[in-house]
Amino acid sequence: MTGSFHNLKISILLLLIAGYLVFSYSFMQLRIPPTGVGAPLGELALASILFTVNVPKVLSRIGTVMPLPLLLFWWSWGFARLIVDAIGEGLWAFRDATQLIETLYIVVGFALFVGPEQTSRLSRWLRGIIIVSCLYGLLFVVGNTLAAISPTLSGGSGQAIPILGTFATSGTMLLLGAFYCMTLPRGSGFSSLWPTLTAGFLVSYAIVVMQTRTIYLQLLCLAALMLVFRPSALRRLGFAIPVLCFAVTIATVFEIRVAGRLSSEISWSFLWDHVQSIFGVGSKGGVGEAAAGVPLRLGWWLRLYQELTSDPVALVSGLGFGIALTDFRDTLGTLAREPHNSVISVFGRLGVVGGICWLWIQIALFRVGYHAYHACARLRRSEESRLVLLTMALAVLILAGCLGEDIMEKPYHAVPYYALWGVVLRIAYNVRKAPPLPPAYADQMPVRGSP
Repeated sequence: MTGSFHNLKISILLLLIAGYLVFSYSFMQLRIPPTGVGAPLGELALASILFTVNVPKVLSRIGTVMPLPLLLFWWSWGFARLIVDAIGEGLWAFRDATQLIETLYIVVGFALFVGPEQTSRLSRWLRGIIIVSCLYGLLFVVGNTLAAISPTLSGGSGQAIPILGTFATSGTMLLLGAFYCMTLPRGSGFSSLWPTLTAGFLVSYAIVVMQTRTIYLQLLCLAALMLVFRPSALRRLGFAIPVLCFAVTIATVFEIRVAGRLSSEISWSFLWDHVQSIFGVGSKGGVGEAAAGVPLRLGWWLRLYQELTSDPVALVSGLGFGIALTDFRDTLGTLAREPHNSVISVFGRLGVVGGICWLWIQIALFRVGYHAYHACARLRRSEESRLVLLTMALAVLILAGCLGEDIMEKPYHAVPYYALWGVVLRIAYNVRKAPPLPPAYADQMPVRGSP
């Protein structure tokens, strides 16, 4: 009975991760009750699972692989601030504290995936999630049609949100799918070629169709990750360049138009304009609008800096939850609550103390991931080592996006991010002095060296 209940909790978490990574914004709307002000599904699952977990015992074990006082201080500092702000600002404070709340999924991931059977199940699910996410992302070109015919959910303000046609996570998942293909074990003949071709196609599609500027930084971060853990996989990433060149050349010669996010034009001049828009250069079409957003965001960040440094108390403890960190309203009058930079949001809401603590936590998590990966490689636990590497790849993709978007303030990024890090901490805990796995669980493919 206990085992069945534990498996049920794992199934709930896996469904949450799948829903967030595939359907993103629309899945985020699920709540109880389903209309009006309701409790989000992710927070309900979080509270329900934590209620059934021996939290002190889990925390004591987490403390053997990463600094527990760091996590305890983060939660104490953040939730103390949240309680104070909620008294004055109400439910908006909880909305703004999404990332703080979702960090508790570290405990959930650690508590549920206790051994090789559970992590093997997660690996299978994650592989399926990547495949489905990539296939769904390829539908971006018909996104408007999908949204028009899709059933809808009720948003927080009563607006209709289409279930299909939202692609907030698709760019990240396409790159994660490419990374998965690039780090597959090398085969022979076509079995060696197809992962490389698939990775090149996914990277090219993400660049020419998704058309988000963070993709370039995300690719650099993936390359750095491969350089550290799988240097030979860089050859497969390099193959994406000729695939991209071929696709753009064909599109230019035959004047092919694809419904991209900013433009239907696919050409070298568009790509160059898109790269320049990172620095605020651009004056035409969607690229011009994207370029205009750069000084706007810089203005938000400068305004926050001035607010924080003008008051020593605010500099230390932040401006708090429940207030908007910008004064910008769109054409519909909706106030932008976050300055489109998750790092700055943390510093803005929790001050220098909270911001430094958050950065330290990220460094500590990657440090654990680094050692867990090599420990699994040494013990021939190649399935777990691939899971750790895939988690770090998703983490660098999300963190790269943090620099230009309010990514970590969205549950569809924060919940998978912290839940999977919790699993990595559990793997690190399990392999500290563990012997190699028996053949039933151990994959005989080499982990080091060639992918």
